[in-house]
Amino acid sequence: MSLIPSLELAKLTIFVEQEQQPFKPFTVLFNPNQIEIGITGWKEDSKTGLVPADDPKTLSVTLFFDTSLPQAPGGLGQTIAQATLGRSIGLSGLKNAVSPPTDVRTYTQQITQLTEPQVRWKNGRRPPVCQLQWGKWGGSRPNEGFFQGVLKSVQQTFSRFAADGTPLRAQLVCSFEEWEDPTHRRKKLNPVDDPVRIVKRGETLSSIAQEEYGDPSLWRVIAAENRLTNPRILSPGQALTVPPLRPQSPNRRSR
Repeated sequence: MSLIPSLELAKLTIFVEQEQQPFKPFTVLFNPNQIEIGITGWKEDSKTGLVPADDPKTLSVTLFFDTSLPQAPGGLGQTIAQATLGRSIGLSGLKNAVSPPTDVRTYTQQITQLTEPQVRWKNGRRPPVCQLQWGKWGGSRPNEGFFQGVLKSVQQTFSRFAADGTPLRAQLVCSFEEWEDPTHRRKKLNPVDDPVRIVKRGETLSSIAQEEYGDPSLWRVIAAENRLTNPRILSPGQALTVPPLRPQSPNRRSR
């Protein structure tokens, strides 16, 4: 028996907003080598000089995908640096493989589709909000990541193909922009403003928690405040009290 402990590689995970459901996690194929976060603190005003900027943060990351590389025991948990070591291995080296490599678009489309309008918002639809986590950089559940925003643009580059033209290697340059529902932002600035919520037809505690707190898993806070005996049953027109969230100390954060 080996005395060397097995260390699991933390993977960059993107939690994707779902309508009236918990955020759905998507784990990248290979961890990136670099993440850039842009913050604008001040901007110049022609009359008053420097003023605080209200510009959203931006995040840029390049994601690497390759389904032709030999995989180490334990699956696809590699970094780009580890993955690119296999670039000199030709496709002929895969002749003993059980099956041909998978079309890399099976993985990349899970990223590119995040630019599409999927979530109902006001009178139309918008792209889903994404929350990024990477091991200890961010918490252990959605709404605790190190960045939250929408995928503004993606630049795809395919650079390796099978004999039949199937793309096997891709690089995605992703640009995220910080985004928060204006309603959530106002509630943060004035959390005691209009704490009474009137239930609409089709709403659930999870959907209300998502709209009020940005996290559907916090439905228990509303259920406890209103002493609901059966949180699954809500009636249109029912009045609920939505309490402001109390900040949690680091040593009491849920895991």
